[in-house]
Amino acid sequence: MGMSGFILSLEEAYWDSVAEIVKDSLNVTEAMDRAVSLSKPMVPHLETEHVKDSVGEMWSDVWGNNL
Repeated sequence: MGMSGFILSLEEAYWDSVAEIVKDSLNVTEAMDRAVSLSKPMVPHLETEHVKDSVGEMWSDVWGNNL
């Protein structure tokens, strides 16, 4: 596995974890905060705004548009 494969596997594991965070959080703000905190050590190359936007979309997919 090359470096890009390694990075892709880290990102996949990160987004799998974020999906669980979305399911376990009480609201979208908590989910965003937890996902951003996890991104720092796991996928530091991802921008905070990208993480928050993605969590917002995941939240809507799981819980509807009740932000």
